[in-house]
Amino acid sequence: MAVAVFCNVCFCEPRKPTPRFSLTSCGHVICEICLQKGKKDECLICRTPCRVLFLSKQTNPDIQSLFMGIDTLCKKYSKEITQISEFQEKHRKHLLAYHRQKTAKLEESLRKVTQQMHQLQRMKPPEQTTQLPFSSTSRNPLSIPSRKQNGYSCSLHPSHPSTSE
Repeated sequence: MAVAVFCNVCFCEPRKPTPRFSLTSCGHVICEICLQKGKKDECLICRTPCRVLFLSKQTNPDIQSLFMGIDTLCKKYSKEITQISEFQEKHRKHLLAYHRQKTAKLEESLRKVTQQMHQLQRMKPPEQTTQLPFSSTSRNPLSIPSRKQNGYSCSLHPSHPSTSE
């Protein structure tokens, strides 16, 4: 059911030999007769400067929707929202499929490279392990190396006899 249209000044409703109705930029509906009584570019209701738009079947659909019933608007916009939602869902699925395909290709490449690395490691002769000079397996970790190894002698006893001896 459409919203009843009436003049906000004289409260007349549209009839067969009806004057045209206008919508002001401040949101008031005024019939043509009352509009002629008022000042140009000023609203008869709130006295603010305004523009006037004559209402007709050619009026912008956004303006026409102001006069539609809520149930009609809900049906109209519900259909539009459903179409938009389906469109967006289709694109999300397309993007997801792309990323899944890309991930599968990358996983396959990773699997192949890993396989090649294992094959190369099997083909390579085993490396001989040489012990490092300071390897902990070559000597007791609690032993202290002798200072003579580097050519210097270090003794805890003085080389000169002390006078106390």
